[in-house]
Amino acid sequence: MDKNTKLAFFLIALVIILYPYFMPKEQKVPVTEKPITTYESNLDDNKTEYAETTTVAELKPAEDILVDTTLYRMPDIKDVMIETDLYKALISNKGGKIKSWKIKKYRSRDDSTKLIDLIFENTENLKTEIFLNNGQTLSGLIAETNKDNILLNSSRTNEELIMQYKDASGQLLFTKKYKFYNDKYSFDVSIDTTPIYDDLKDKSSIAVKWLDGLQYTEVSDNGKNLNREDYYRETYVKVKDEEYLDFDDNDDSELITGDIQWGATRTKYFELFIFDKEGYFNSFQNFPSNVPKTELYTGMGFSLTLDKNPDPVNNFSVYLGPMDNTILKSYDLDFDSTLNWGWSIIKPFSLAIYYTLTFLHRYIDNYGIVIILLSLIVNTLVLPFTLKSYRSQAQMKKIQPYIKELKEKYKGDMQKQQQATMELYKKHGVNPFGSCLPTLIPMPILYGMFIVFGATIEFRGANFAFWITDLSLPEVMFTLPFSIPMYGANVGLLPILMGVTMFYQMKDTMSADPNQKMMKYFMPVFLLVLFNNFASGLILYYTIGNVFRMVQQKFTTSSDK
Repeated sequence: MDKNTKLAFFLIALVIILYPYFMPKEQKVPVTEKPITTYESNLDDNKTEYAETTTVAELKPAEDILVDTTLYRMPDIKDVMIETDLYKALISNKGGKIKSWKIKKYRSRDDSTKLIDLIFENTENLKTEIFLNNGQTLSGLIAETNKDNILLNSSRTNEELIMQYKDASGQLLFTKKYKFYNDKYSFDVSIDTTPIYDDLKDKSSIAVKWLDGLQYTEVSDNGKNLNREDYYRETYVKVKDEEYLDFDDNDDSELITGDIQWGATRTKYFELFIFDKEGYFNSFQNFPSNVPKTELYTGMGFSLTLDKNPDPVNNFSVYLGPMDNTILKSYDLDFDSTLNWGWSIIKPFSLAIYYTLTFLHRYIDNYGIVIILLSLIVNTLVLPFTLKSYRSQAQMKKIQPYIKELKEKYKGDMQKQQQATMELYKKHGVNPFGSCLPTLIPMPILYGMFIVFGATIEFRGANFAFWITDLSLPEVMFTLPFSIPMYGANVGLLPILMGVTMFYQMKDTMSADPNQKMMKYFMPVFLLVLFNNFASGLILYYTIGNVFRMVQQKFTTSSDK
């Protein structure tokens, strides 16, 4: 080794030894505390009364957090697309809320080329809040996701979306998993709080909130809500071994505790359930709507809470879809009890009509034809009572001259007049109430039809013929440039046919009693005005019944001559 080489090695060694003393010491990188929006809430507070605060979601002192030379960068806010054979959805990585949920089977009233969307823009739903012992709340954080989109079909039937929520230093706080299925409107949610388990509150440590209800789906092109959809908006809670409780917009907010199986909120045809098949929520609170009725969403929501469990992983499921009796029954959690079948005395008729119509529809594709067939079946079944009524009316017609004589004979004595009239009925074998029975028997069936056509999703968008393209809506042949009180501006052919057939049907049956003469003019007009805004399926059923009875009456009258 020559002299120059030795000198070079000496200088390199000297630099290595003295470098740490002359170079500046490495400074610890300060941790910039990124604010996380939290909501310090109380279950008894109204859903809009949240005091927004800015705190730092840290579980350890800052000096105990090991940080590299670069800070953790929070993810950008984005939407993850989910598409199955049943729906198309957007899930935000901010809080994991649903931004859009479009049902593929049903079309918008406003534009038939568009799918209905159950989520109104900028509303709060599926909001998760995690409460810590130090008084802080983890809510509204932005997550890292394992996927940007999920596409399911018959060959790829389910998939998980994983959202990881971290603090400003990059430490994992909790994980939220969604599992979607191709053949279900429901999906599973799992919240894993393992990293922060020791810091959770013991009671009501996790809240799941659906605050603003659902978007209305029955809005027409002029912004009018069809068929009083706001009338059907409600929230529900089901406690183990008890019947569900329902809350409408006139009820105050109420806190329910116990083993909560599910909470729900609905519109006319669609419903949201948050449920736990294997366990229970600890409390439920309903939130009445605080939005004007002119808004295009219900505004009625609820909150469910979970206590701190031995297992840091909490599981529940969410159903967001149609109020289809068959689908709701398949969950075996009494979801179908929220369907509106009318008063208890009417419910058996409503269910019988519903099951008959859906059974016939398996073999006849057109629901209009099904309704005509049902009307003919029902009127055939009550035919014996109707024939008896016609005979009673014919007998009443024959004794009218005698009744007139009695009225003249006992003009000043009503008691003797009534006594003599009853003896006359007995002598000729006439039952003055015989014509009422055929009218009373079909009434529960008619009420049941009103309920079935008014709120059963099977008839939403059910086509019949010509301009009658939706049997759940009033028929509109044309619209007047002005509105008639009670009747409205829409003119339908079926209500007019119903009124005309009713007039001819009553023309003969009521001519026997002069006191009822005005009824044959008043009733058809009254029902025409009243039924004009009812579901066209109901009016079709009633009109076919009128035609059946008219023909039947003609044959009966001819055979009696």
